[in-house]
Amino acid sequence: MPHVMPAPPLKPASRKALALIRASGNVIVDAELPTSDLVVLASASAQWGASLTVRNAHLRSEDTLEEIAAAGRGHVTFDLAE
Repeated sequence: MPHVMPAPPLKPASRKALALIRASGNVIVDAELPTSDLVVLASASAQWGASLTVRNAHLRSEDTLEEIAAAGRGHVTFDLAE
């Protein structure tokens, strides 16, 4: 049996969003969540065919947004409006 590294603990809002994504829900979250949480949610969105929208994305660096986008493989929308 292969050893799988556990995911970092998610904030309560991220756990709720992940549960909704796994139930085929489309979710809107704030960019102030930890980057690791956003990457987990983006990856789950791609895996489950859901859509993730990140509000206030202008608060994050371009590198961070690209990391989240890559994890989401086309399933993440970024709200860059200020």
